[in-house]
Amino acid sequence: MTKGIVCTMPRKTERGILGYKKDPKNQVLFSFNPRDGDECPTSDSEDSDYLPSDEERPSSSNSKNTTRKQASRSNHGNKTGKRKSHDQSDTRAKKVARLSQNEASLVLTSDFQGRLPPEVWLKIFKMVVYSDGALPFLCRAAKVCCMWRELAENPLLWDTVDLSYGWIKSQDQTLIYLANQRLSQCQTLSLSMWKNLTNQAVKVLSEKCPLLKSINLSYCKKLTSEGITALVNNCCDIEDIDLSFTSNDAVSVSCLKNLVQKLGGNLRHLTIGGNTLKGFPTFLTTLMNSCPSLETLDVSNAVFSADFVSLNIEAFQAHCSKLRVLRLTNSKFRASYVSQRLKAESPGFPQLEQVSLAVSTSGLNSSLGFDDDFLSRLLKSSVELRLLDLRGCTNLSTTSLQHLPVTHLVQLHLSQSSVTKYADLDMVFKKWRHSLTHVDLSWNSFPENLDKGVAALAEGDQPSPLEHLNIAGTSVGVTPVKLVLELCPKLTFINLTSCRSLPRGVKREFSGKKKIDKLKKEFEEVSDSELDSLSD
Repeated sequence: MTKGIVCTMPRKTERGILGYKKDPKNQVLFSFNPRDGDECPTSDSEDSDYLPSDEERPSSSNSKNTTRKQASRSNHGNKTGKRKSHDQSDTRAKKVARLSQNEASLVLTSDFQGRLPPEVWLKIFKMVVYSDGALPFLCRAAKVCCMWRELAENPLLWDTVDLSYGWIKSQDQTLIYLANQRLSQCQTLSLSMWKNLTNQAVKVLSEKCPLLKSINLSYCKKLTSEGITALVNNCCDIEDIDLSFTSNDAVSVSCLKNLVQKLGGNLRHLTIGGNTLKGFPTFLTTLMNSCPSLETLDVSNAVFSADFVSLNIEAFQAHCSKLRVLRLTNSKFRASYVSQRLKAESPGFPQLEQVSLAVSTSGLNSSLGFDDDFLSRLLKSSVELRLLDLRGCTNLSTTSLQHLPVTHLVQLHLSQSSVTKYADLDMVFKKWRHSLTHVDLSWNSFPENLDKGVAALAEGDQPSPLEHLNIAGTSVGVTPVKLVLELCPKLTFINLTSCRSLPRGVKREFSGKKKIDKLKKEFEEVSDSELDSLSD
């Protein structure tokens, strides 16, 4: 169905789009999506069943006939009353037809409500909830009328609820009320940033929402292992759970081991980053043995009881071969030693799509764990990899990247990475030039290598798919930047902040096609030698 349809009612007793009789006296403006719909026509003359009302001024050719009709009406008392009521209905219908779609969507007369049964309204509500979310729409719709209130209370509309944006008060009483009245059919729930949430409310939630499959409890600082245990004991179908930046007790070894053992093969997404994780190797062993369907593991920004956690990559690959996303950002991991035979027999992670090994450069020796051996063993068979984040890794070389089996890498982040110090950096970009859309080379030295690498992104037989390039804080020259602007037609963002080899007027971010085109013209108007003379 097209958006913003004006459903005019012909005189025949045909049935309309909703199965109800069409009435030419009560035309209905119907739109599924008033925000995106086209504006209503300013004149009804384009409608096939257009009937002009007495309010509209007739043409000069018909002025005499109109005068006679008006005189005839004045001589008939009873007939005049009927015609006036008919004209008023036509006038009302045309006023509704002239309303903008936002205004027309608010016209909820008793006549209109009677034409649409609750079943149809429920389908419309489902479409709105699917596109815009349950909140705040359902809370606002409940205030319109009694019928809408009953519809808004239907648990089928509350299967996916995000309470992390502050639509309602983040307190236990609110969650308990919703659990009792609305969330019996809820499958996806986000309670992120509910800092005052306690175990009592989580217990009630777990008892009233047995169908829960995904829950976000990040930054719920008051939760303890008692609440987490009650949740996993009552909701055994949970597939996705986020416990990042919670209390130490909520992510204790005993609590996490009980969680993965209870959920077992159902668990697919686990996020426990931003916590102090004591005894993590013991939990990791239990995780590998209990969750063969694991697809996402996020242990970013974690603090361990030991200096480094020894990760048995080959055992991890053998037990969790379905892994798609692995985030170890700013966490100290080191590959454990295994024999060459085990390395050769390992299946790898063939379905891995995203890997983040980024390291904060503020700490000393913080990147000792991520070296060429770690990277090559981890991505041994990851041909489907799309995102690789190596920011801050200072023990990696271009050799390991060139030997990766990845064929269609889309995003590569090498900010403050040791990879850029090698002269064959351009070979890395030539390998993935056909697929790279996002590249981050910011705050790196070695200008000659960077110039060759950036030029390799642009030059090739086919147009480059590059969309986002960040070279802030580097000494990339004018010529490579000009090549990128000329040979990358899909470029929509480039960051030239603090680029020492570029003129002062362009040392900033450029976002959007218009700004990129303007920057391209500025570079075209000035020759390379003139631009070099303008640089710092």
